[in-house]
Amino acid sequence: MTDAQTAERSAEPIRVTGFGTDAEGLVHLLPDHGDTTARCGFTDWHSYVTCVDWFEERTCPVCLADLALDLGAEIPADVLAELDEMAAPWPGRWLLRPREGDRERVVGVFAGPGGWDEGLAALGARYDAVGLDLSGDACATAERAGHRRVVIDITLLDPEHPALRWIVGVILSPPCPAWSTAGKRAGLTAKSLQVLTAMLRAAGKASGHGGWTERSGATWAEVRAMAAAMPDPEAGLVGEVLIWALGLQLHGEALRWVAMEQSANLPEDVREAVSFELALAGWSQQQWVELDAADYGVATHRRRVFFMAVRYGRIPGSVRPNMPFAEQTLAAALGWAAGERVNTRGVRGVDANGRPKGGNTFSADKAGWCLTGKARTWYRESDGYRLTEAEAGQLVGFLSTYPWRASEPTARKDSRTSAFQRIGDVVCPPVGVVVLGALTGRPWHRPVVDYLGRVYGGAELPAPVDMPQQRGQRGQRAPADLLALAA
Repeated sequence: MTDAQTAERSAEPIRVTGFGTDAEGLVHLLPDHGDTTARCGFTDWHSYVTCVDWFEERTCPVCLADLALDLGAEIPADVLAELDEMAAPWPGRWLLRPREGDRERVVGVFAGPGGWDEGLAALGARYDAVGLDLSGDACATAERAGHRRVVIDITLLDPEHPALRWIVGVILSPPCPAWSTAGKRAGLTAKSLQVLTAMLRAAGKASGHGGWTERSGATWAEVRAMAAAMPDPEAGLVGEVLIWALGLQLHGEALRWVAMEQSANLPEDVREAVSFELALAGWSQQQWVELDAADYGVATHRRRVFFMAVRYGRIPGSVRPNMPFAEQTLAAALGWAAGERVNTRGVRGVDANGRPKGGNTFSADKAGWCLTGKARTWYRESDGYRLTEAEAGQLVGFLSTYPWRASEPTARKDSRTSAFQRIGDVVCPPVGVVVLGALTGRPWHRPVVDYLGRVYGGAELPAPVDMPQQRGQRGQRAPADLLALAA
């Protein structure tokens, strides 16, 4: 090649033609250069990029960016733009191997308005996190609070995307109406459970059990399509926990843990199927725990089941408190006077005996009932006062300044109704601190106490209650036992 040809080729823009897969881990071939082959930072055992224009050290954008960082320089703007285009919807920098001092990368699936993210922040953990959700309002809320979001249909994404090679953890909160008492509970039908358990088995086989066996050949799209046979296909979104955990596992050793939140009504059959598939994929420990936010100082009850799993060793921490948290009352949290009651259903009719139909009020002098989207109609019986979005957020463990709605809403859906629905669905941040702290081995008790002090700063926080742990009635477990991780 002459000097003129070299100069001409060096001046050409770098182009990347696309992604591909190669089970044998072959490097990409550069046919324009005879028998020359090159291995770039983007090549791993199952994914690669074909570089069209290549000459000596001038290879694909990933290599150029890696070279710039190795030399202590900034990535050129045009190269970074090309990385973003290649990696979409993920950050372009995620195509690059992590450097010393970089934050560990985490993906949030069904990330919502920011409960898990606030928990990570309160824990003091520094992660490079990106959350995914189909709700534009939920994503906008999270972004106003400083959390990264991508508005997208999760079921269209491939967990084997090359930009996800260095993900260390994945957090999921699939929609729960198919399971919860507040929803239609269509997920609990025999047909739903039959399809879902088959779907979970198919996910395990599609991944070759995380790379330990031969893959079945089914695509992730085909596995996901199985949910269409369920009475409520949304129930099939629970299967994403395996699709993401096993799909990310195929990238290699980087992935270490997974966390999921779901309705406490999630059947044991589903829980066992998830744990079984991860065990076949070599995950060393899985644990399901049912937690009530009120047990951790939140001003309302919210019982959810949390799934925690690690690939290596044991789950390093425990969700058991050092000492039980005292009850945070709704009245104290909002600065109300003692003796107030909250009405949740308006004026109710009476039965044949002249008694009101159903319980629809509770005392504000204790932790409130589970707050759902319908809490927008709750009112204080003494004067008819209704909760604001900020107050509802406090009742589920958010700072009063959390931006549930835009200051100048531009979309119809960004309404009071929509805001309360987001608040009713969200993971309580203090519980997120507990779960993620236990899962990653970070001390969480003091961060929870400090965080609650900021959330309920205007109220007098009750001191923790130091009391012995006791067994409940025959066949039941006391909360402390229920929350303990398996030894």
